[in-house]
Amino acid sequence: MRKCYFTALLSLLGWRVMPQTPQLPELRQELSRQRDSAGYLAVLGRISALYAVINVDSSFQYALKVRDMAARLHDARGQADANDLMSWYYALKTDFGVAGIYAYRALKIHEQLGDSARVAKTLSNIYLYYRNTGRKEDANNYFYRAFKMASRLPPDNDSVYGILLINYVMRFYKDSTHADSVHWALKRARQVVDKYPRSKIGFYIDAYSLNDLVQRGQGRQAEEAIYRLADNALRAGMPYVAMDMYGRLDDFPRMGYHPDTVRYQEKAYRLGVQTGSIGLNLYWLARLYDYYQQKQDNARMVQYGREIMQLAAEKRYQPNAHSFDYIGIFLKEKAVSDLAQKNRHQQQVLAAELAASDNNRLLAVGVLIVLVLFLVVAFERYWHYQRLKQQDEALLRSYRDMAAVNAALTETDAFKNKLISILARDFRGPLVHLTEVAARFRSGKLSKAEMASWLRHISATSGQVLEVFDNILKWLRLQLSGYRYEPVRCRLLPLMQSALGPLEAELEKKRLVVKNYIPDNVSALADEEMLKLVNIQLLQIAVAVAVTGSMLEITVDQTMGQTEVHIKAKTGEDVRFVLAGLENWQDNGWALGLVISRDLMKMMKGYIIAEGQEHSYLAFGYILP
Repeated sequence: MRKCYFTALLSLLGWRVMPQTPQLPELRQELSRQRDSAGYLAVLGRISALYAVINVDSSFQYALKVRDMAARLHDARGQADANDLMSWYYALKTDFGVAGIYAYRALKIHEQLGDSARVAKTLSNIYLYYRNTGRKEDANNYFYRAFKMASRLPPDNDSVYGILLINYVMRFYKDSTHADSVHWALKRARQVVDKYPRSKIGFYIDAYSLNDLVQRGQGRQAEEAIYRLADNALRAGMPYVAMDMYGRLDDFPRMGYHPDTVRYQEKAYRLGVQTGSIGLNLYWLARLYDYYQQKQDNARMVQYGREIMQLAAEKRYQPNAHSFDYIGIFLKEKAVSDLAQKNRHQQQVLAAELAASDNNRLLAVGVLIVLVLFLVVAFERYWHYQRLKQQDEALLRSYRDMAAVNAALTETDAFKNKLISILARDFRGPLVHLTEVAARFRSGKLSKAEMASWLRHISATSGQVLEVFDNILKWLRLQLSGYRYEPVRCRLLPLMQSALGPLEAELEKKRLVVKNYIPDNVSALADEEMLKLVNIQLLQIAVAVAVTGSMLEITVDQTMGQTEVHIKAKTGEDVRFVLAGLENWQDNGWALGLVISRDLMKMMKGYIIAEGQEHSYLAFGYILP
């Protein structure tokens, strides 16, 4: 299904983009009146942003001028805006790999400038690129980072929050479990956009609000409303918004109404031709071709077939888009071979003429000169080919290095966030408790019995702090480079019993009954310290989510050369919500424990399982080879 690229990419534009008439002539006149470089650069950037919703090819040309001029003036904001606009161009051309490179460059500059609104915008764009390249996990990380940052923007600068709310609607409107949150997002987006009456987000709010009309059986009225929205967008000089309005009709059959597909698909196709973004309509082109093939309309079949073939021939749609052009090499080598064969034929003719008469020596010298010239040309062409090959390889290496650096930065940032979350979660409680005890000692009003009781509390709390600190040091040691995993045979029952020891107070407080069915003779290949940490983390989560007075079951199963350990707890609520909370480790301390357990199990060649059973039961566990 066609994605609404323009909606999600709308946040690329840092300037306020207005309709083409009459702002474009006014901007050109304003550009001619500029007398200083900074003013000229600002107006040039506004022209490029205006073209971004009119014709992306023109926008790209202006963006290149903005980038070069900003580099000469050392204007960081101008360079960031140029990178955003070039990212926009490649995204509308559906080349999301290149679009992501320019967006990441813009993101780094926005972060250096401390511009939270622009950082949130660019994070939202990178989310879209990852989603359209199939990297859902990375896309989710960028989406939630952008959404969280945008929700904290001040009211006078929250237009990007409206964009993120619409992106939220686009992402979850088909999910019935998010129906309430989707309606809330539409309502909140309308509140935000009311402060910006010339904003384009209003079109999308109106379009998605028509879903309720379709579901009530008034699909025809909703279809005509979509066409009115598209016409209004065109009158406002926003063809990409109009294309997205037509795209909403693709979703109507899912809700029980089937609109005239050929009508809106042909309108979208014509807009794609006008704006230079025909690549966005590849899906619709294929459907139009199929329709006219059934109608046996040869003229239309030739028209749309030619468009499809031209798009399919572009390098980014090829399965080996990032590989070396071996066919081009073959053709060049064949040309060199043909030239050499021609030279050999000339040598044979020359030898025959020399044998016939010595008087033809002068002619032979001339032929040799020609031959030498041909060889020089062949060598020059071959040298030029080698240079192009080296340049292509160097460019490919630079892209790989950039991807490796980006992956390393992401991994480092995730490790830092985990460590900070551990410290904030596990040390806060014991340290606060020690502070309270110290305050009571300073009061001097404690009896000997009370003092002895508090000293026992201090001893227990200190032991907890030391145990937490010891676990953190073990985890850090396992994360450091140079650690080498060497599995040994570990008995599972003692390790599980030692992990239950620190949780006795919590088990007694929640009146939980533990049924440990692990036999004494069961063992697995693992690292003892790492496996103990995994048991502690999973048991802590199980105790935290278990209903008071319920039972924890610990079982083990050995099949097909694998050892599976399961911890089953009754949650008392829909297990899907509990699992959803355990996916957000940035805000959920228990979810962080699950992430750490996955890290440890991955090092031991195993993996963590977390699944719902019987609606309100949650099963944790791990599988070791």
